[in-house]
Amino acid sequence: MNSDHVILIKRIFVYSLGLFILALGVSFSIASNLGVSPVNTVPYVISRITHLEMGICTTVVFIGFILLQFFILGKEFKLQSIFQIICAALFGSFVSLAQLCTSWLPECTGYGLQALYLAISMILVALGILFYLSAGILSLPGEGVMQAVSRKTGLPLSTCKIMFDTVSVAASAALSLFFFTYLDGIREGTVLAAFGVGWFLKIFANQWKENILRFLEKTGQSEESASA
Repeated sequence: MNSDHVILIKRIFVYSLGLFILALGVSFSIASNLGVSPVNTVPYVISRITHLEMGICTTVVFIGFILLQFFILGKEFKLQSIFQIICAALFGSFVSLAQLCTSWLPECTGYGLQALYLAISMILVALGILFYLSAGILSLPGEGVMQAVSRKTGLPLSTCKIMFDTVSVAASAALSLFFFTYLDGIREGTVLAAFGVGWFLKIFANQWKENILRFLEKTGQSEESASA
């Protein structure tokens, strides 16, 4: 096996690991009952409305995000972005698996345990983002929408993220109020996650990103050559 294949396998492994950790973070946020992160509010509310698994709803909504990229970019839409469908399906499957893994968690009976689950959720989401972005394979479709808006309008990506999160929460709130007459999945945890995940991500990136990148670029052949 040549060095390029070794690096590719490592990148796929780190990418998949990152998506699974991210999915675990989503499951902990659901278990906290303090609100899910902005980008996951839409699939969560649709899941509650349709009674379908969160993973299935996540896959469907993320495929919708890919179509949205196409409408935003038009002729500038790259065919390789279609591969985000694989990413959406993989992440959706991981969300379903993560919910099975966290089904044993004690039910929240007090705000302290809810806050603990929320904190764990933000930590896991930040770690997941760090791993899957470091692999440099494909962005999740939600981020693809932000990048498409940024490319089309010239606005900074950070501004587009705020816009995307705001629209996602607003759409989820409208659906929730229409079907349930109350907000479901949108609470203080949704706001805290919008800021907390970025804060944890910055800390983790400063501590571990270089080590992750070194791991991704290192091959057994290069190590043997160096020792020789």
